[in-house]
Parts: sequence; structure tokens; C-alpha cells
Amino acid sequence: MGCVAASRIHTEIFGSAPPRTPGIAAAPRRPPHQPTGPVGNGPLVSFARSGLNVHWSPAFESVLELAEACDVPVRWACRTGVCHSCESGLILGAVDYRPEPVEPPADGNLLICCSRPRGDIVIDL
Repeated sequence: MGCVAASRIHTEIFGSAPPRTPGIAAAPRRPPHQPTGPVGNGPLVSFARSGLNVHWSPAFESVLELAEACDVPVRWACRTGVCHSCESGLILGAVDYRPEPVEPPADGNLLICCSRPRGDIVIDL
């Protein structure tokens, strides 16, 4: 039996990858701030831990996009409501999902990657 050259062997790894932004990193970050550009006039989105209150703007596709624009530390991976890496506490208010998540978050939580505020909300971020 002959040997196979290492250059002829191909491998693939299947399974979930770690989140792309695994939360607060040791690297220095900008403190949370209002997003650049025009001020939104929609519902008030309050990031409780960050101490930031921002009016929603339809320029954002999701609460995740708003958080990123404000440099609020967040976790995410899929951006479609599949992996639940972005699941966060919803302290007050309600959200709509676009797209609908494969499985809903736990009671009292939301998936920031695919949610939009229905009215004023307070998030544990």
C-alpha cells in the first residue's frame, strides 16, 4: 500500500464557530455614545449597563446595528436569530422580529440581532 502526500489531503471542520465578537474584550474601546448622523425620532432604546439612551431610527435594521453604531459592547454571530449568541435581557418594553427567530429567546430576553423596538425599551447591555 502506498502513502498519500500530505499536500493531497483535505480536511473540513463542521460545527458552530465561536461568536465573532465574544463580548467585552481587553482591548481599549470607545465609551458608548450617540450614533453619528441624524438623530432618530422613534422609540427610546435604553442600554441600561452602558447608561446610554438613544432614539430609534429606521436607518438601523436591528437593535444590534444600533448598539454597534453606539459602541455598546455586544455579542453576536449569525445576525438572523438562529444561534442566540446575542440573547440579552429585556428589562422593559417589547420588540418585533425581522426575521422571526428559529426559536424564541427565553422569557424576559430578546435577540438583538433581528429585533426592532415596538415602543420604548430598556435592554440589559
